[in-house]
Amino acid sequence: MLEVAPAYLSDTDAVDVLALLCDEIGETVENGLAARRYALTGDRRALYGTVL
Repeated sequence: MLEVAPAYLSDTDAVDVLALLCDEIGETVENGLAARRYALTGDRRALYGTVL
């Protein structure tokens, strides 16, 4: 997710970019954002409620 939506993008800006990727891989944008937040912080709480 960080390759597609780098860390310098805000979540709002990352949604536009991640929407295309998530659509291609059959994942929800919410789960894509959660995976990106986890990659940024390393905090597993970012994945709470998601199934990846």
